[in-house]
Amino acid sequence: MVKLMRKKNLKQFLFYSALALILCTCNDPIFYIISKEVKPIEPLIKGVATNFAVYNGSMYVASGSTLHVYKKDGENSKAWRKEAQPGGNILQIASTGNNLYALCSADQNNNGRAIIKLFNKENSSWTEIGGIDNSIERIHDIFAVNNTLFIMVSYSIYYSVLYIDNSGTINELNITEEGNNGTGEINGIAFNGVSYFISSKSMGVYKINNISEGASLIKYKDENGDDVKVISSGIINLQDADNTIVIITRNGDLYTVKDSITRIENVSMGKMATGALAIWRENNLPESNRLLLAGRQDSLKYTIDSGYTYGYMELELDTTGIKSGKTFVEPGKELLSSIRQGGNERYQSTIGKNPINYLFQVPYEIDSNMLLFASTQKNGVWSYKERKGEFQWNAEDEE
Repeated sequence: MVKLMRKKNLKQFLFYSALALILCTCNDPIFYIISKEVKPIEPLIKGVATNFAVYNGSMYVASGSTLHVYKKDGENSKAWRKEAQPGGNILQIASTGNNLYALCSADQNNNGRAIIKLFNKENSSWTEIGGIDNSIERIHDIFAVNNTLFIMVSYSIYYSVLYIDNSGTINELNITEEGNNGTGEINGIAFNGVSYFISSKSMGVYKINNISEGASLIKYKDENGDDVKVISSGIINLQDADNTIVIITRNGDLYTVKDSITRIENVSMGKMATGALAIWRENNLPESNRLLLAGRQDSLKYTIDSGYTYGYMELELDTTGIKSGKTFVEPGKELLSSIRQGGNERYQSTIGKNPINYLFQVPYEIDSNMLLFASTQKNGVWSYKERKGEFQWNAEDEE
């Protein structure tokens, strides 16, 4: 009898111990994050998507050989449609305001050669632009800034920059200080209302005071007073009162760029930066609160099961640039955020698992909801919006 009671008591002890362990485990942050996961949506725009561009009152993005157009005309309207296709795989798009350009593979085989095509909105057709020297071996990238198209090209291992002026003429940018490889590969161009700034992956940052006179390399003075190059992953205009230009380095540090380069102290992602940068606005009012969004990467290797290592981070801005006392935080962790307050765990279990190549907020004129979009590295175009009564990051669909 005593043995039976001891056996019964032992079973009860083990049962309640296991129950307590389960309850404690469910309070673990990892399990809580898992509980916030949402069902993945099949993306409308699949695969590796391009950057976003605004042209003729609509937003454009491409994936593979298909160009997609977004414009939300009322809550019940379908937002997406397909535009006339330029042909070949679309590598990048760019809009100078009056013109829409597409950098495409020369043929469907995507053999490495690329050409630039110009869109004709009158008859929805595409034509290859002329005037590019035959000695150019490859067109790498296109960037549209201040209604000017910049084109990164290479002659063998030598890199250079072309630009198309208002007359439509293609010119080569004169680089007054250059290395053995010219400008090196470029990852962004910004304009502060007076000067252009070119961010090179290997050479540093170039400044253009007058585009017809060329560009010169600007440097940063280190603690020893020596001039050194700052290699950035991305560049952007903060859209503040001074049109402040900032660059972000691979390790997540920020620098302002003007006549020289200045380190922004005590502001760093603390993570590796992908180079994806965007400005997010809370609303369409002139005094709208703003955030700098920056793509992050905790791991150098992309894996399906690598967990919460990607996504983006946020930095609060004000009228003079970066708000005093602020640094990068994850979305949903502060009152001002691109996602709803308290949504950080859902962010971690959704877009936080995806490497981001581009971030873009739709202008109010195109969609009054001013949705935030992301081009992910492998899983197509995503958006943050309300789905079935809950705000969430998920693959963009036809809703």
